[in-house]
Amino acid sequence: MKTTVFKNDQAWSNRAGQFISMALIMTLLIVMTAGLSGCGFHLRGFDRVGDMQFKTVKLQALPGVRPEVQQAMRSQLAQSGVQLVDSLAAAEVQIILQPTVYKVNRTASSGLGDTTAEFLRMEQSFTAIVVATEETLVTSSAKAYRDRQIDTAALLAANRELRGIHREMAEDLVMNIMERINRAMVKASQNSTVVPLENTIPTIAPTSAPTP
Repeated sequence: MKTTVFKNDQAWSNRAGQFISMALIMTLLIVMTAGLSGCGFHLRGFDRVGDMQFKTVKLQALPGVRPEVQQAMRSQLAQSGVQLVDSLAAAEVQIILQPTVYKVNRTASSGLGDTTAEFLRMEQSFTAIVVATEETLVTSSAKAYRDRQIDTAALLAANRELRGIHREMAEDLVMNIMERINRAMVKASQNSTVVPLENTIPTIAPTSAPTP
């Protein structure tokens, strides 16, 4: 009888231990996800700005804008339901992209002098203009940073990884740009004033009757 009770208690303890372990793992995952969201990290598949305050846009990329940035911008606009138009007259907003700034700093090297770690920096300046009023909504720049470890024994894989990093950095830049433009559109709509109808009626000065 004592042996049976001991086995039951041991089985219950094992199940309770497994349950507690699973609960701790789930709690840890939730905390990590919340932390990543708070740092502005966008999980792949959830990198959509949301509903934009405009539906048509004329995109002007000046010479020197990286192709990854242009592709990310077009993809983000399409996901947000914004139509790219060729004519400025058909656009609500014009987005002008200045040449992309890209810099690489070596942070570590091997005994043979080969680079084994780098710090990548990508910056994209932009201007958003309301076409109807020619008002500048926002002029600013977005920045993205990455640390990169390089396996000198597998340079082909390292180069593929670098191309992927460039795409991710471009996506981060575009997300930042679109969020800023969207906030500027909301702020501009809130600050706009509506002229009362009675104030638009022209005032007619009274005329005196002609003197006989």
